[in-house]
Amino acid sequence: MQIYQLLQRGAYHADFCEDFSVVQPLGAHHLLLAVLDGCTMGRESHFASTLMAKVLRKVVKERAYRQFYGDLPTAPLETELRGIIAAVFEEVRQLKSQLHLETTELLTTLVVALLDTHSRQVVVLALGDATVALNGQLTRFEQDNRPDYLAYHLHRPFAEWYDQQQQMLHAPDCTDLGLATDGIDSFAPTDTAAVEVDVPDVPAYLLLDQELAGRDEMLTIKVRRLEKTFGLVPTDDVAILRVRFA
Repeated sequence: MQIYQLLQRGAYHADFCEDFSVVQPLGAHHLLLAVLDGCTMGRESHFASTLMAKVLRKVVKERAYRQFYGDLPTAPLETELRGIIAAVFEEVRQLKSQLHLETTELLTTLVVALLDTHSRQVVVLALGDATVALNGQLTRFEQDNRPDYLAYHLHRPFAEWYDQQQQMLHAPDCTDLGLATDGIDSFAPTDTAAVEVDVPDVPAYLLLDQELAGRDEMLTIKVRRLEKTFGLVPTDDVAILRVRFA
């Protein structure tokens, strides 16, 4: 199994990258992957995505410790993911109160996958806009550029909110998985771009194409190639994670 990561600030964001990514093991055979995109129209959106990522990592680490010591039984992936999101939901709700945060300071998308690296089963949940590649198929989750952020629902019972989520994917045998924030659709020509006829499909090139699969820095190389060969750069921040089984 090989993991590829990319986090790049967009050309239109001069100060901060508003995206974030998480790769965190959970026990011997489970792996959590997530990409997050802070809302540009929110307050200090880089803080929102970073905070949510740190909370997610904390929750997964704590569950791993509890499973190791026998305090928490290992559950099916769907149940495990639900438990993780429930814990994140409660942690963020408490932090909102403790830090006196406004809802606009917590607006970030969250696209999370829980993968069994032994059986290769995977479950994916997209809370907001995202592009997910699973076994050679691209799935776009779009909410008309108005994501229904988790932070909007902290006042609600968790189960009531979670049971309404429909942006989910499952696969019993994952061979190739990719998660990307919506910055993957923001690649545009620079002012000095050379004219090229055959400009690649950027999401397919970064999430599906197998060229350079033997290189850990595959995504970085491809993004540089997009700029140097086609004059394409991301105008929005972009976070990408890919997992490939040999």
